[in-house]
Amino acid sequence: MSTRTKTVCVIGAGPAGLVAAKTLTHDHPKGTFEVTVFEKSHRIGGLWPTSREDDGLVNPDMCTNQSRHTVSFSDLAWPASSLACPKAWQVGKYLEDYVQFYPGYSIKTGTKVSSVKPPPDWQTTQATLGKWIVHVQHADTAESSEVYEFDHVVVATGFFGKPHIPDVLPGFPAPVWHSSKLRDVSSLLTDNGRVSSPHGKNIVVVGGQMSGIETAAAIALQVSSSVNSTHRPIPNAAEIKIYNVIQQPFWVMPLTLPNNPIIDGASPEAEKISNPAPTFLPLDLVTYNLGWKPPGPLKNSSGHISPEAAKFTHDFMTNYLGTDQSGIGANHLAIAGDVRSEPPRLTASENYVEFVRSGDIKTIRGKVASAGAGQPNSVIVEDDGTQQIIDNVAAVVLATGFDASPSLNFLPGEILQHLSFDESSSEFPLALNVHSTVKATIPSLGFVGFYRSPYWGVMEMQARFLGKLWSGDAQAQKVLDSDDTLDSVVELRTDPRIAQFPMGDYAYLMESFGAAVGIQRQEPHDPEARTGIVLPSRYLYSHANNTQKEQAALALSIVDSTFHASSTRGAFVAKAIFRSLQGAWKLSRSLKSSLSTFPSGTFTGSARFLPRFPTAPAFDSEYLYIEEGDFVTDTGMSFRATRRYVYRYREETDTLSLWFVKTDDNLGVDYLFHEMEILVPDAGGQQESRRSGWRAKSSHLCIADTYDVEYEFVFKGVNVQEWRQEYSVKGPNKDYSIKNTYRR
Repeated sequence: MSTRTKTVCVIGAGPAGLVAAKTLTHDHPKGTFEVTVFEKSHRIGGLWPTSREDDGLVNPDMCTNQSRHTVSFSDLAWPASSLACPKAWQVGKYLEDYVQFYPGYSIKTGTKVSSVKPPPDWQTTQATLGKWIVHVQHADTAESSEVYEFDHVVVATGFFGKPHIPDVLPGFPAPVWHSSKLRDVSSLLTDNGRVSSPHGKNIVVVGGQMSGIETAAAIALQVSSSVNSTHRPIPNAAEIKIYNVIQQPFWVMPLTLPNNPIIDGASPEAEKISNPAPTFLPLDLVTYNLGWKPPGPLKNSSGHISPEAAKFTHDFMTNYLGTDQSGIGANHLAIAGDVRSEPPRLTASENYVEFVRSGDIKTIRGKVASAGAGQPNSVIVEDDGTQQIIDNVAAVVLATGFDASPSLNFLPGEILQHLSFDESSSEFPLALNVHSTVKATIPSLGFVGFYRSPYWGVMEMQARFLGKLWSGDAQAQKVLDSDDTLDSVVELRTDPRIAQFPMGDYAYLMESFGAAVGIQRQEPHDPEARTGIVLPSRYLYSHANNTQKEQAALALSIVDSTFHASSTRGAFVAKAIFRSLQGAWKLSRSLKSSLSTFPSGTFTGSARFLPRFPTAPAFDSEYLYIEEGDFVTDTGMSFRATRRYVYRYREETDTLSLWFVKTDDNLGVDYLFHEMEILVPDAGGQQESRRSGWRAKSSHLCIADTYDVEYEFVFKGVNVQEWRQEYSVKGPNKDYSIKNTYRR
């Protein structure tokens, strides 16, 4: 083992660069590595903003599509009070805390690496390698450039080099933005003030992967909020329609999934039925589970997707979502027939599906081919030889991904050629060994997080592998020497059955890296069992210091508390209910009065839950509730009736509440009606019957009248299929009961 301190240049101070610097500094004996991080921007964090006002590529208020248990490193726990899926600016704050928690290396912000020159003997594996020559440019100093020498270089610049903007709408008269630029619809429609008012009413979002779905849903929420709130920043918002141009069907997962969506039959032959009252967890605590792997040595389930593997994932999604998406009003989102043998496409959104169901988002299958000839503000979409025209377009948002090439422009051509660089590949622009970490023939150049949609735990493992390799570890060298995956990486570039995320098998990657660097997964119970979820905090060096062990233990204890709260207190049920209420319902009501002065009767109509931004900072989500219909008394008298409430959800307390609406504008929130209390089943977790859903109750005293209310929500997968609400009202002049039934 070498004892000479080795100098390391890390390019980029996002999650990948910071975990690389911290790992090399803290996971090895002091003096093993001396690390310098260069970051071209004036802050750390990379894509992740560090404040609510940050104007980077990611909207500060965007929530992560994985929970804090996955968006984390092994040795720094999130505060216990953090949101399950933090906002982007909170992730930036986590990274700032990470730097403060584990110092010891140099970070030079406002410093761009302009070129990197390899040592003369860069293709050898000898310990006498020369130095990498690194040229940097400073943004705000008179000394415009400097030259450094390093033993090793880590590329941690990420895949988001520059927005990819297809040249299909040149000179289009309406604003054409990349999705990374979008913050608010008002700015989009006016092109940041360049246009006084939009010339159309339709917003076209191009893209059917993660960013396309997030963007379409975000626009729809802003439009809905502007229509259904007193604050109306979007003029004529009610006239706006959103079109999402997609190329193939995709699954849409909410951020909370049922942990037990299916009830097994009493015997192996008995039919399995949907659990009407499942427990819920953040989606990654359900999906990233070693228990889903078949017995025997772990195998990579990503990369090339066979029809059998595709069917397994499609079946999993059908069971957990409770649908094949055929009933949401967009036939080409249905995962049925031959589609179930094709590689799955997964997305995540809390409200996209319900915006589609309600018609606020209209999906169109195909590709944007051009602007409409002779039709100003129109877009032509082509699919299998047919054309569809979207006219009256006010703006186009391109959720078309990023080009990774600029993230590598400091590397010389000879290095890029040796790395089999292919700028046309959005999955594998480089062909690297050991899960996209290093090239065996250039061992002093490493990569962390340079693949599509990297997991934080995997980035940490990549950094650990480089630390082992560069400190002379024999096992790491053996793993590198025996790696024979380069040909398969190159083949995957043109594989028509390539996975959406070719390095998306989180469990396999973590276990594979663990074996390579000598980390044994922590098992809470049976050390021989291969069970449980995949978490960064379960993968820690045995020689980790006390601080690291304490932080990992804290993170694991928070996860344990999350599971316990889910199974014993019904945690996340209120959130799942609230999310599922969005949109339109058929409402039937029966009213039974014990007083002759107060008529009994029935109501038939509709109820709509219209999403809007919370009107008070204590809440995370909000609906304006509007019901309309006809009330017929037992005596035959009929009249039109309407009613409004506001439904609110607060994540800090995991509570759902109803509020009265001010009568002066029928939009503002007046005072609290009641807050639901989720009723947890008796010991053993058994409902009264297999057909019983989640129950809730509440009570409200209105002057002298008492309103007692009971609820039942019947789930199928992630969605409430039917729910009931029963009121018992008692007072000096009131004595009646109401039974409401809501169905899609």
